[in-house]
Amino acid sequence: MKKIVLLTLIGGIILSCKKEPVKDYLVLSGSVENFNKRDIKLEGFEFDENISFDRKAKNFVDTLKIDKDGYYSLTFNKRKFNIYLTKNEDLKILLDYNNPDAIKFEGTNAAIGTYFIKKGKMFEEQIGNLRDLLSLEEDAFLTKVEKYKKDLTDLAINSKLPESFLKKEIKNIDYEYLRDLYYYPKYYPALSGNKDFVVSESFPSVLDKINFNSGEDYVNSEFYRTILTEELQKITNDKLVEDGDFYLTYMETIQTEVNDSIVKNDLLFSKAQDGITFAEDLEDYYKKFMSYSTNKAHEDRITDIYNSLKLTAKGKPCPKFDNYENYSGGKTSLDDLLGKGKYLYIDVWATWCSFCKRETPLLKRLELQYHDKNIEFVSISVDNLNAKDKWKETIEQKEMGGVQLFADKSFGSDFIKKFAIKGLPRFIMVDPEGNIISPNAPRPSDGEKLINMFEELGI
Repeated sequence: MKKIVLLTLIGGIILSCKKEPVKDYLVLSGSVENFNKRDIKLEGFEFDENISFDRKAKNFVDTLKIDKDGYYSLTFNKRKFNIYLTKNEDLKILLDYNNPDAIKFEGTNAAIGTYFIKKGKMFEEQIGNLRDLLSLEEDAFLTKVEKYKKDLTDLAINSKLPESFLKKEIKNIDYEYLRDLYYYPKYYPALSGNKDFVVSESFPSVLDKINFNSGEDYVNSEFYRTILTEELQKITNDKLVEDGDFYLTYMETIQTEVNDSIVKNDLLFSKAQDGITFAEDLEDYYKKFMSYSTNKAHEDRITDIYNSLKLTAKGKPCPKFDNYENYSGGKTSLDDLLGKGKYLYIDVWATWCSFCKRETPLLKRLELQYHDKNIEFVSISVDNLNAKDKWKETIEQKEMGGVQLFADKSFGSDFIKKFAIKGLPRFIMVDPEGNIISPNAPRPSDGEKLINMFEELGI
């Protein structure tokens, strides 16, 4: 009997000594008054998720597994709140959508959420908006950004924040200051009307304080990412030869200027998703991306886009569109435009696109110049259905010529999706037999480059 009791005691001791499983998730929850949407958007570095909102119970709850502690934003319709999430610490939010200043946070990181609210108010009180800030004369600008940086640093230090977060936030405040300094000589000339303006010799330097290879700072600071991205684009433009491919050159610049794998992979991927759709040489662009990237998920995604774009590469049959509404009346399909011995110069645009509007007068001039040649000018609007009247008004007001068509499902139209069109305007050149000459033809504003293409084709 004693042996049984002893064994039972030993067993109990062994069981009690077993380690509890380590919590590897967090619960994000909250209650929201006066909010009637179905979803809440949670975003962070390489993270994007919609959280369901129970409109009847007026609350939400989601169990999350995140790879790293970090900065996130939670968007309720048009209201965005910054939060900080750690891998295994829950956070609860209490909010009245009509009274956002009264937001409350519960949980280990509640103090961080409260700090973010105070930070936002300090920005509104001291800065207002970047345009006004960057319009100030140099001395006034420097006085304001230096005071804001000092006051914000004091706020962070006095807010009883977790030490690990405070270290990141102090860096983030520094990068916001550097971002403002970086923007000033770039935007002040245009905002002030003084196009000859140059900052003084004593103006603080920015680039000697920026390391292109800080993966930790890249993940934690949007301001750091902004400076780095814009500087790499500037270097790219300086390298770009006449008629060169910006997207390919930008990718090559990242390869030569950046060594950190986190920074390099994200920069490559974030630009390549659109860049590959604009690449002048699809094969070359894809091969270089694959040789530069070391992120398998990124490579798989770009490969998917590449395989889709191969179907609309030079020499491939142009995807068909059917029964697009014609401004002149009736419906028009691609087949209606082929078989007439004419090349098709297709402009994909929208009434809300400012860059499209800049091309309109140049496109009209081209149409007049080539009206009796073997080419047809076709414009396809990807405006939403509820903007059809605006489409018609724009054509009438700007006296736009050529064949004016309205895509059936905006960017969801099969024709648009097959060309992977993500940016406007987009110009496509098709030969009289319906084969693609260029899925990314020069724009009218490219001038001689487009005229040379026409001449080479015998137009």
